[in-house]
Amino acid sequence: MGMASIVVSGDVLRRPRGANLAAHLQYLIGLRKLGHEVTYLEDRGLHLEDPCDGHVVPREGIMLLGDLLRRCRVDIPLVWVDADAGLVGGMIWQQLRRRLREADLLLDIGGHCFLEERTLPRRRALVDIEPRPDLRALGPTARQAEHDCYFSNRRDPDELPAAEWLPTIPPVVPRLWYGPPARAELPLKVLVPRGTAQGGLGSARDGDEALEQLLALPARLTPRPWTALPDDGSELAQQLAGAGWSVRAEAAVDASLSAHRAQLIGSQGCLSFRGERDDGVWFSAHDAAFLAAGRPLIAAGSDLECWLPTGKGLLTFSDLDGAVDAVELVARDLPRQSAGAREVAERVFHFKIVLPSLLEQALPRHLQAVA
Repeated sequence: MGMASIVVSGDVLRRPRGANLAAHLQYLIGLRKLGHEVTYLEDRGLHLEDPCDGHVVPREGIMLLGDLLRRCRVDIPLVWVDADAGLVGGMIWQQLRRRLREADLLLDIGGHCFLEERTLPRRRALVDIEPRPDLRALGPTARQAEHDCYFSNRRDPDELPAAEWLPTIPPVVPRLWYGPPARAELPLKVLVPRGTAQGGLGSARDGDEALEQLLALPARLTPRPWTALPDDGSELAQQLAGAGWSVRAEAAVDASLSAHRAQLIGSQGCLSFRGERDDGVWFSAHDAAFLAAGRPLIAAGSDLECWLPTGKGLLTFSDLDGAVDAVELVARDLPRQSAGAREVAERVFHFKIVLPSLLEQALPRHLQAVA
């Protein structure tokens, strides 16, 4: 397809944290490098609980995202709108209306666009990029019904009565994640299941048993495990630290894009107990970035094998013993496994593969011809 005019909407200016910045950058940089005309639009909308509640333009987020895009050598206008206060930053209102009216596609990342003018582009697509049950719980609202298609990073997304969710995968711009080769002395990042005290780990159902398994993990692994917790001073954090874990505060790990990137390339690999969810297999932008950084990913759930190349760089497990075996396998052959991780990212998650496929589904053939 030719060049399209695309308005991308998200919430990164309000939430310029590392993981959120990283997820949006993959779309913005990827679409621009493919040659499309891209505008980033953020609408204050219904986010009354955030720091912008006082009708203040999020200048810090605008400056941060703008600087990152310039350093990546992409030119993308950034527009902030607070319709209630009549605030528009980055573009005068007449320009914005014209840009929306002439756009081939509004790509609404996360479902954050509430502007009345969101209906002006020729097509509208909603992308569910993170496990947010509240987005699904909204149901077929009038706002969601205004979208022409719906994409989700879940492999088996639920259907809305108004439309069917189409599976997609997170795109990556590999150069953002290049770094030193993985080394055996680096720690292993572990994504601890949320609600460990209440839920199971692997096949375990009892919360106490799940915690016991986590506490026993360091003694069974060669690389020292580390994890990030919302409260690094909690009772769980103290128990993990006492068992040999390294525990870090989530706020510090995700404070900026550089901090987010540092924890990726500063790890030997990632052991994810959150790879499989009740509502379908979930593969996040975080997981894809780990692979692009040349860090092997070991994920729960065998369903990944149905649609991803596993065995080198990406491994799966079904229980704790399987997870330990996979970690040791990676440690014994780290250079080959690291190269395999980057190969999976290049072959499957590269923006040149993911984004054209998404646009082909979002834009009907006659608009593709015009674009």
